[in-house]
Parts: sequence; structure tokens; C-alpha cells
Amino acid sequence: MKNQYTGDIGDYGKYGLLRFLARQGIRIGINWYLTDDDNSADGKYTSYLENPAERVCDPELFDALKEIVSHGKNKSVKMVQDAGLISGAEYFGEKLKGSKLEVSAREWDRRLWFNNSTLILGDSELIFADPDNGISFTKTARNKDGEKFVLPEEICRYYYEGRNVVYYCHKGRRKQEDWEKAKTQIRQYIRDAQILAVTFCRGTQRSYIFVIHPDCYQKYEQMLKEFLQTEWCRMFRWETVKGNVSTAGMNMLIDSTRISIEVLSVLFSVCKVPDYSGVDIGQPFVFIGSTDEEKSLVCPYEFVPANTTHRDDGWVGFRICGELEFSLIGVLAGISKVLAENEVGIFVISTYNTDYILVKKENFEKASRALREAGYIFRTTPMDNSGNKGEENERKVSKMRRRNDRRNL
Repeated sequence: MKNQYTGDIGDYGKYGLLRFLARQGIRIGINWYLTDDDNSADGKYTSYLENPAERVCDPELFDALKEIVSHGKNKSVKMVQDAGLISGAEYFGEKLKGSKLEVSAREWDRRLWFNNSTLILGDSELIFADPDNGISFTKTARNKDGEKFVLPEEICRYYYEGRNVVYYCHKGRRKQEDWEKAKTQIRQYIRDAQILAVTFCRGTQRSYIFVIHPDCYQKYEQMLKEFLQTEWCRMFRWETVKGNVSTAGMNMLIDSTRISIEVLSVLFSVCKVPDYSGVDIGQPFVFIGSTDEEKSLVCPYEFVPANTTHRDDGWVGFRICGELEFSLIGVLAGISKVLAENEVGIFVISTYNTDYILVKKENFEKASRALREAGYIFRTTPMDNSGNKGEENERKVSKMRRRNDRRNL
């Protein structure tokens, strides 16, 4: 988002949608993904404000935007905030520096910027991400113009902290087949996410992709359908999204009383390595991940290779018991939501069979207690290869914690 875009025809639809959701009791957090103006012609499509017929969709919003646009080059998103157009909303307006920085500094600056957003918008139920160019599954914070996009890992972070997310997205020049895939591409990162989408059809097509927790899906689906029964129906259309759980299938959502969790008797380290030459992949609980940017490793503390360049020690883990079918909905979302509500940060690893949830060792007791109180069953496991009984897992974690604390003295 740039200040120069404020009041553009796209803003009229965007704020109309958010205002409707806010009136339904949704507490909205807006991350502007604010970048510097560029003196281009973008954001000058405000002639709709001279047509009284356009006012019918939301007269109060229309009049407020007309006043803001009258300030010319001095208009800004801060004026939208100050006008109180979205009831109860929280805002994060720190600018993204991105391409202004040296390449080596961009990733760290983006991480700090995003962490600040999670603090400012911490009480929101729905986070709206409003980048210049939508989401990118190929660019990173290090890329030139990376600040113009929301990154999938940022959607994941908001989601796993218990929030629903909606982000702005262009169809662009995609063929319809590619657009259908694009609408659900975030599921590559969040496999139980339910996706809803509506498109604003005035001017350049602007779509709003909702990434919804399974237990909120029906509520948001109903609200969006009601929105399309208002005067806004002349400017918005419903987007069909494949792969969501059916309304009947919502009864199959997994609740906490049916989930068993095993405490792993392992103290983990999260690492970055230049290569995997020093990794013993045959050991249990060794997870590797290679991308175009990095080679990462999660493994037991004692198996960290000598060529590790970055490491974060002191993680303990829970494993969801059994083999999870890909059709199961809400398993990981339910656990992450409980831990988010108890202010416990998590590191998630998904494998073909199941999911692993790591928490920092100092949060282990709090996490265990919260999950038990939420109804999750802590299962004892049979004898493992070292002869230790699964029921001793939690005692072993405490013992390892004391040992590691001594080691760090």
C-alpha cells in the first residue's frame, strides 16, 4: 500500500468489505504493508467520487473518502485510520524499507518489521494484509521489490498464532486454470486452511483471499454471502474455491478430545547449514529442508553438525499420535490456537504421517498444561529402542532441561 493510493476506486471496495465484517463483530487488524510513494499515476482513479450513483453502496464511506482525496498529494492511510471508518480496527503502518537496504540487511529488517506487526495487531481476529502487488510464492525479503508483496511465511505466522487472514491479490494475466490454483496455493504451507474469496470488479480486478481456520469457516462463509446480498453486489462477485471442506463435512472436524499427543524425549536444535555432509540422516528426529535460499536442519541437540552456521537451541517437542489423513481438518490449527491463546510460540514441522509442534523449553510446562486443559490426551508410548518407557518422557525432558541449563552456566 502507498499513501498515493488512498481513496482510489479499489479503496472504496476494500473498506466497504472490511466495514461490513467489522459490523458483524469481527475485530480487524490492518497491516498496510506501507511503502513509499513513487510519483506514478497509480492511485489517481478517483473520478468515481464525482458520480453520486456510486454513493449508494456505503454513503458514509463514500463521503469520507471524498474528503480525504480532496487533500491531494497530502492524502494518506493515516487519514483513514483517524476517520474511524472501520469500527474497532487496529493498524500497523510502519514502512517497509526493502529495496532501499543492502541485500544482506533486507531479511533481518523484514523480520523485525513483521514481528512488530504481530505485537501491534495482537488482539485481532482477522488480519488484513494490503501489499502493493499481492502475494508472491517466489520472491523473498532479499529480492528487489520484495517489500511490495506479502510472503507466505507471514500468512503462516499470523495463522498459527490463531488469527484468520485475508490478503489482497490480483488475478493479473493468469489463465483461468492458473488462477484457480493461485487461489489455494497457500495450502502448500497450511494444509488445513479453508479458503474463501471475493473479487472487486471495478477497474483492475482485485481479489480478497481469506485464509480461515476450519472452526471459523462457516461463520465467514455466511458473512461473505450476506455481504454479497447488499448494494455491494453490483461491484463484487463470489469466487468458487476448490478443496474446502463441505458444510456437511464440518461435522468431521477433529476436536481436542479425539487427539492424542506424545511428548518427545528429545531436546532439539533448529539450525542453518551450508550443506548436509555432517548430518546423520539415519538418526531419529532429523528434519531437513532445502529451498532456493537456505538449507535448514532440525535435529536432537547432540547431533548438531560442526559446520552449522546458525543455531537456536532449547526446543522440546510434541508429536500428534498416529497417521493423519490429508482430509482431516483442523488438527494442527486447534493445537496452535490453544497455544497462541496462552502466548506460547511454536515451531511446526509436518511430515507425511503427522505433525510435530516444538516449543521453547521454558514454555514446556505452560504448553502441556494448556493442551491438557483444552482436552488433549497425553498418551504413554511403548518401549522405545533405548529401553525408555514413553511414560517417562516428561521427566526426561525436565532432566534434559536441567542438564542443558548447567551446560550453559
